[in-house]
Amino acid sequence: MENLTPENKAKINSKEWRISRLYTIVDKNLKKIIFKKNRVQEDFNQHKHSRNIILKSRQLGFTTYEAIDSLDDALFTRNFSDLFIAHTKEDAIEIFDKKVDLAWKNFNKDLAKLWKVDSSTANKLKFDFGEGNYSQMIVSNSGRSGTHNRVHISEFAKLCAKYPAKADEIITGTIPSVPVDGRIDIESTAEGMGGHFYDIFWEAWTRKREPLPTEFKAHFYNWQWDDEDIAKVERIIPTSQMEEGEKFKKYQTDNKLSDTEITYYYSKWLSLKKDWDKLHQEYPTTPDEAFISSGSPYFDNEKIKTYLSRTEDPKEVGEIRLVDGKPVFESCDGDLNIWERPQAYSSYVIGGDTAEGLEGGDYQVLEVIDNKTLKCVAKFKSHVPPDELAIVAFALGKWYNWAYMGIESNKDGLWVNSELFKMGYPNLYYREEMDDIAHTVKRKLGFRTDIRSRDNILVELKSCLNTITDCWTNADFLRECMTFVRSSNGKPEAMQGRHDDEVMATAIAFYIRTNAPKEFKVPVEIPQTNLEITRNRLERLYGKKDTQIIKQSDYLR
Repeated sequence: MENLTPENKAKINSKEWRISRLYTIVDKNLKKIIFKKNRVQEDFNQHKHSRNIILKSRQLGFTTYEAIDSLDDALFTRNFSDLFIAHTKEDAIEIFDKKVDLAWKNFNKDLAKLWKVDSSTANKLKFDFGEGNYSQMIVSNSGRSGTHNRVHISEFAKLCAKYPAKADEIITGTIPSVPVDGRIDIESTAEGMGGHFYDIFWEAWTRKREPLPTEFKAHFYNWQWDDEDIAKVERIIPTSQMEEGEKFKKYQTDNKLSDTEITYYYSKWLSLKKDWDKLHQEYPTTPDEAFISSGSPYFDNEKIKTYLSRTEDPKEVGEIRLVDGKPVFESCDGDLNIWERPQAYSSYVIGGDTAEGLEGGDYQVLEVIDNKTLKCVAKFKSHVPPDELAIVAFALGKWYNWAYMGIESNKDGLWVNSELFKMGYPNLYYREEMDDIAHTVKRKLGFRTDIRSRDNILVELKSCLNTITDCWTNADFLRECMTFVRSSNGKPEAMQGRHDDEVMATAIAFYIRTNAPKEFKVPVEIPQTNLEITRNRLERLYGKKDTQIIKQSDYLR
């Protein structure tokens, strides 16, 4: 760039100037135009992080923007390597031909002379800066070995669903190879509730603090960001004239949509052959809606989606421990979420789902519900070993007014129940079992989960979710409900790769709650007479002991 004037050199050195003036694209109307960021692209540019995961609606232009922005990095940063991953080979070829190569072939001819294209293959541009300095941009359908300064992964959710081995390769090989000061962007529409995309997005979306440089930041852009297409709506269709008009009317009200927006949304429903699940997936209004499974859900996902829109963040997060036999809560970045602290005379129930406590495995979960409101007031979720879980359960139960506690007694849960009994926890759940030899009923500690009892508690939970609409505060539990399906043999269980720990802990709590009172009676003091109130007041004011006769002068002292 030595031959450029200082003024032009300053312009060329500005990425913002270059991005809006130097690159050609083909727009939605199939016309070649100079690329300029739209509203959603500009918003992402302002809020991006070193690691980004983007859940999006269709046709927002993320792939085009990222292709142009990545090409710009390769052109104006020496010794820079860009890797752009598409989920299929056909998509990789199309992205390279119609976005990357097109932009380069239509690049300013005078500026293009600044570089020598060292190699141009079906999926790669390599730029020679001279003196042994090169940069490159590669478009592929899989991760590649080597170090890349920037990696963009397009439609990762679809790649996870269709090619799980390739997705694993990206997670274990490609992403870790990007240096700390490099950049990774993953963008996709949703594809059900399985796979790495779902896991990474929700971990980032629900994080309560700013991400570290190597942690992902979540972004969500729904169909309402598509200003260009929404502006094409010429005639408003009243919901009264729509098929399933009542449903669209309720959807408009629930999501505060304008008449133009609901008309646009209706047109997308028609274009997707009136498939609601596909509509939610391709044109989501909320993140939860985007991931709704279209398989064989056990619970009513439409109701779950409604409940999710009303959930609340925990008011406190921390840890609970026993200090001199007393429960002490400490605010910190811990495993205990609190929506409501214990209230005097309230009755609480705890359902517990146990596991081995190994990282990467199932979670230990204690779900605390208020037995009157049925709201989840606290939740402990962790990979702590069973011996630590017993101590936490004791402290948590004691804190919540000696909550009635039913802990799963299978495997490690049997040990947890035994420890709670030895520690003297006074309010444990006992199940009744028939002794076939002695023909007597025996009481045994803990909730035993078998085929029959499992079906019973899930049916009870399903009934509660269908009939009780105002008690669901815990979003993580509801999301687990949405990935809880009937398998091919009809068994209700978490879909492959998902967890059901919160579902089972909550199901146990709702099943055993009928054994506990809704609330405890508040002691009622006998009301004092006006004379007694007066005597007490005078004694407090003046230390007057003789209260048999009260004179007016007593008030004037």
